[in-house]
Amino acid sequence: MSRRRDIRPVEIGVAVMGPMRTGTTLVADLLTVRGKSLVFSEPDLFSAYDRVLCGRMRQLAHDAGLGTPTGNPPAGAWERNIDHFDETFAEALTKLDFWGYKYVNPVGWRRLFHLYRPRKLVLCVRDLRAVTVSALELCNRMRLVFHDGTHRRDEAWVFSRICYTVHEMMAMRALPHMVLRYEDLVSDPATLDRLRDYVGMDELGKDRFNLMIERASRSQWELKKHGNSGEISDKALDRFDREPDGPIRNMAERIWRLLGEYNVAFGYDVPPPAKRIRKHDFSIRVMPDENPIRYGDAETWSWRGPSQLEPAFGRRRARILATRNIGKDAHVLDLGAGSTALRRLLPAETPVTMADNAARSPEFVVADIYGCNLPPAENATIVTAIGVLDYVENVPLFLRQLRAYNLPILLTYYAVDDNVEIDRASYGWKSAMTRSDLMNAFMDAGFIATPRWAFDGRQSAFRLRPRPVAARPKRKPRRKRIAGRGSRPVVKRPKILEPV
Repeated sequence: MSRRRDIRPVEIGVAVMGPMRTGTTLVADLLTVRGKSLVFSEPDLFSAYDRVLCGRMRQLAHDAGLGTPTGNPPAGAWERNIDHFDETFAEALTKLDFWGYKYVNPVGWRRLFHLYRPRKLVLCVRDLRAVTVSALELCNRMRLVFHDGTHRRDEAWVFSRICYTVHEMMAMRALPHMVLRYEDLVSDPATLDRLRDYVGMDELGKDRFNLMIERASRSQWELKKHGNSGEISDKALDRFDREPDGPIRNMAERIWRLLGEYNVAFGYDVPPPAKRIRKHDFSIRVMPDENPIRYGDAETWSWRGPSQLEPAFGRRRARILATRNIGKDAHVLDLGAGSTALRRLLPAETPVTMADNAARSPEFVVADIYGCNLPPAENATIVTAIGVLDYVENVPLFLRQLRAYNLPILLTYYAVDDNVEIDRASYGWKSAMTRSDLMNAFMDAGFIATPRWAFDGRQSAFRLRPRPVAARPKRKPRRKRIAGRGSRPVVKRPKILEPV
């Protein structure tokens, strides 16, 4: 291993910073011109040495005409990525007009700016509602959800990561900078001229060097979506508008309503006062350097998140509970999956069919689940509906369709009894059912329900088993006389099982 070297502060040309899915990789490629300039995408300089990542940086430098070695460097040759970076690229980079880096993970950006001082700072932004939907799609398509069995990159991670990054972006605004809105970047040619002039370039790059060194799961998806002609596409402008009603759209709106200061600072629609989320653990602080979220917490599976109710974190807890109640030989149909999280939590040999109201990756089955149009069960032996029933308006119809599967069901719901103070409409919830309402609805649909009430303090989980259809009686049931009321049949209801 190379001896750890002290890195001396140097001045560089540009830093590109922004939340994920705001066009930062595109901007890095626009600012990269072969033999003239180079902007590295996510070099992760302060992390422990990663030879695969460093190999991608070498490939990028080679493609951009830097004349440095290619291929993955030796295992264990350096202690940190920054040691490899400084030793491999430092001298060659001085021959360019300028170089820089782009990050969507702003952890440690102050230290980074101290060691590699950017003359120009570009802040990439986008409507947070579109960022949220697009970020979850990226996690699914790039298989980032629990990719290493430890980091929980599900809906809760997306929620926390966006909030964390916005806090850091608000602090960066104190530095001289240029704001580059994604919506302008892909639709207004004058924005490109403004970027070129700000950085001081004669022309912008036309190659997608940084995109091409990404994983094939991302680069192929992006090129297929936007085209391979090198032109900038506006096909993703309506990403939020295309998101159907349901928990993911609601999560995107909650983030938008929570981080109103971002909307004001960067010129986006501001939620009306009645819809703003105030006094929240993730709210913007008066002092911009005070980030209420520790980045490491966002990737810790046992982190409960903010003290306020956020369904994204409730889904994570419910999925973990569900996995403990799914047998090893099961084939799962996951309704309203949202992400591939349940598949990643279960053993690799357990087949999971993911269904949702949008194609969050090619493996998803698309169906109007919240409109009570459920997909076929195919080979499933058990069905999960985690965080789904709250967003269904016609609950009796939905439960009847679940019963038609004739399979055991694992289902969750936020009963009114356990959430009296909650404004259900603000979460996009379509119904308000008590514990008693739920048990009666399950019974009426033909289920025997085993509840676990408020297992995390708010949401309840249920195992529903199809109730056997009774044989048609040969005689009418006996009638019991009640004074003043005539007579009515005596019908025994099945005994409700005790909570598990």
